[in-house]
Amino acid sequence: MARSEFRFVVDGVDLTADQQSLISREIQKAGLNALSVANAKLSNPLTVGHGNIRLRPEWYGLWVLNGPLADELGQKINDIGFWIQK
Repeated sequence: MARSEFRFVVDGVDLTADQQSLISREIQKAGLNALSVANAKLSNPLTVGHGNIRLRPEWYGLWVLNGPLADELGQKINDIGFWIQK
């Protein structure tokens, strides 16, 4: 399975926690839009991540998973009730 990673790094600027969260949300939106613009072929994507650095620092950012891992993780999320199909 292929993996591509893209980073946005800001160095030398003191940002508040609110500014960091705002910037991360904007980067997440831009990344998802870039997948669409690039016409990426995603069969069943699952996005995982957040912009709240205090919540779970290791999840800071956004991961777009596709394929068997996305299916497996998505089912586990459904099983514990984070998402209910309407």
